[in-house]
Amino acid sequence: MRPTPLVMPSRKPAPQAPRRGRGGFVRDEPRAENPLVYRAVLPVPDDEQEQMFAGARSCFTSWLESKGLATHLSSGVHRLTDTYTLTVTDSYDTDGQQTALRLRLRESKEDRQEGTWQTTLTSAVDRESKEAYVGVDLEHYPSPGRRQATPVPPRLVREILDHFNVPDGTIRLTTAPHLIGPDSVGLLTSALTDPTRELPLVLAAEPSNDDPAWEKLLTGVARNLVGIASVFRLGREAVPAYREAAGDLHDVYPGQIRTYLPDVALGSAEDGRRHRLLTYRRLSDPEFRNADMRISRYPRQHAVTTPQPALLAEPAFPGIEEVLKDLRAARSQTAGSLGNETVGSLRAQLSTANETIDKALEELSEAASARDLAERGRRALDEQLREATDRFEDEIADHDATQAQLSALRHQVAVLQQRLVEAGRAEDAYTPPAEEPVPMSFAELNERVHERMRHLVLTYDKSKAEDLDDDMKSSTWASKVWDALLALDSYGASGAGEQKFDGTFRDFCEASPQGTRTYPVTRVAMVESDSVRNDRKFRQQRMLPVPVEVDASGKVFMEAHIKIDNKGRIAPRVHFYDDTAGATGKVIVGYVGPHLSNTRTN
Repeated sequence: MRPTPLVMPSRKPAPQAPRRGRGGFVRDEPRAENPLVYRAVLPVPDDEQEQMFAGARSCFTSWLESKGLATHLSSGVHRLTDTYTLTVTDSYDTDGQQTALRLRLRESKEDRQEGTWQTTLTSAVDRESKEAYVGVDLEHYPSPGRRQATPVPPRLVREILDHFNVPDGTIRLTTAPHLIGPDSVGLLTSALTDPTRELPLVLAAEPSNDDPAWEKLLTGVARNLVGIASVFRLGREAVPAYREAAGDLHDVYPGQIRTYLPDVALGSAEDGRRHRLLTYRRLSDPEFRNADMRISRYPRQHAVTTPQPALLAEPAFPGIEEVLKDLRAARSQTAGSLGNETVGSLRAQLSTANETIDKALEELSEAASARDLAERGRRALDEQLREATDRFEDEIADHDATQAQLSALRHQVAVLQQRLVEAGRAEDAYTPPAEEPVPMSFAELNERVHERMRHLVLTYDKSKAEDLDDDMKSSTWASKVWDALLALDSYGASGAGEQKFDGTFRDFCEASPQGTRTYPVTRVAMVESDSVRNDRKFRQQRMLPVPVEVDASGKVFMEAHIKIDNKGRIAPRVHFYDDTAGATGKVIVGYVGPHLSNTRTN
């Protein structure tokens, strides 16, 4: 007989006062997005540095011409059209050698409500250390009330990769996938484990049979990853050899696509969870839309959040101060000549001064525009910092709670092992139970959940759950959702048999009956706030599917939920309905996915 609480509460959920989450707030304006939507940092090898600036200008010129724009690459601000503004800045050392180049094209589409696009090529060299880079940043400042776009990499980056031999560790960055056959698997594994590799490596294993849709997907993936990842195509004949070389924790099956982050450690289960895997079934699912863009999300995020080399981040370019100094010099020269120069000479000097003033005004106008865009970017970064700090604090609290629970369980295991040894059962004390592996993704979770969870009715949208795999934290979330479902399944099982647990799921987790799986009670909420209950839009989102024997409409209001994560815009939730005393005798899980809307979300 299992220990139960002294007083057994009713299964009917008691209303609880809504508790405002730490750091919760109501937004009164749209969330500011980081304008940086793409960044490529491309190292230039020693033997190509001498012609680096000329090569960068050539690539930029070719790109401008592809847009039908005039190519004014002299220093200064150039109004190419009413839409396009080009700014060219050079920097030289005291010996007259060029050290940096910046080419910036700004495209204003405010008249079409598309906002402003800004593409910046920065090239810099340190002649002592022999470091040299060409970097390309793409920024998007959307029009008020519009969403930020996620574009493909600029054609400019293709021009640069075709012109320069750009390395990432021991491999060359290319615009097309590297082809791997049975004889070149060693090249792939070497690139995978190369400690000097800094960019993600995306491996696409050919399906067992020809599949035009998969071919089209790979073309899109390669296009979206230009400059921010290397792409390898693993021939179907080479798949067995690669799987043997990589091991079970890092392998791929035919048709699968896997993204390997830097610093791969083959053979490590912990490391294996870092590298996102998309199954062929998931890639073939018609509900899995925009797969090429979603696969590129990891590398794109990695690119825009990795700090630039100092050489690119802090080049010494002359600013508006240089132009103003020229203006002051021209003014002084003109003023000093008024008493003894001819009228013709004065006119010439005034004309020169006017040209300098026009140039200064142009530079000031451009500086003001750049300042306004920079301020928008700063606000977005401030918000990102606030969110990151908030999530970091929550992760610390979660880690502290997990560590305390782990310490308590280790102590309990040690005590129980000692008791078994004293009872003459030493073999039982140190024989580990059969291991139940935790799913590494929601795609894997969905494949296993029906067979494992016998006391749950699963009506949730699998595609929405698998969309969570797009996030860097997906493996962590998948393991937490798995634990939450095991706890719900354990609760469902406790409603059957002679010793029924007569309380809510939250009571069950608080009581922790012996031999059952539970979930941290602080992450379980049996009711929603009044503001959610009474809002038509919020309530409608929580009308989730159930069998018709539970409700003839096929839906019920599922306010009970488990908080998988507390912070961030996604903060996954599991919504459920307790029908253990009803028609099915089970717990119905109606939603697994991102946090549904409430008063603290847009």
